[in-house]
Amino acid sequence: MTELENKLNHILEEHQHESGLHMIGGRRRLIDRLVKFFEEDLHGKDEIRSSPASRDN
Repeated sequence: MTELENKLNHILEEHQHESGLHMIGGRRRLIDRLVKFFEEDLHGKDEIRSSPASRDN
């Protein structure tokens, strides 16, 4: 598990405990989807920053 996955897992575990929530579909699958979303978002921002058009502004 990556550091991001570990942090998300811990936060979600605390939230479930505090709220008494029972998640349908599993915490692991939700964490995988969130990590994928954040990694794609960060990767997209890196591409925008490195594009020649962004340096002209």
